[in-house]
Amino acid sequence: MTATKWAVSEDVVWAGEEPVRLYHVGTGEFRSLNRSGSAIWCLLAGGADSDQIPSELTVKMAGGDQSVLPLIAGDVASFLAELADQRIVIAIAKETDHD
Repeated sequence: MTATKWAVSEDVVWAGEEPVRLYHVGTGEFRSLNRSGSAIWCLLAGGADSDQIPSELTVKMAGGDQSVLPLIAGDVASFLAELADQRIVIAIAKETDHD
């Protein structure tokens, strides 16, 4: 499975950690994220890729219970797809290690 690297759109200004507040300068829309969305956002803004975010959230929000990892991964993917559709985040090429 290939992880996607995400970046905050240049058109988005954000502040806070819980809740994260977003402003899209292109559309003029404000948005506040709930606890889960804020946690995902902070990991994304910190450079985590789409494989790292669910693992981090499983530790942070579910005490490391791996049985919920697939559910969390699905929710993260849906959330990031929604943000991408709204042009809040963009997918960027992920650097790969060369031997």
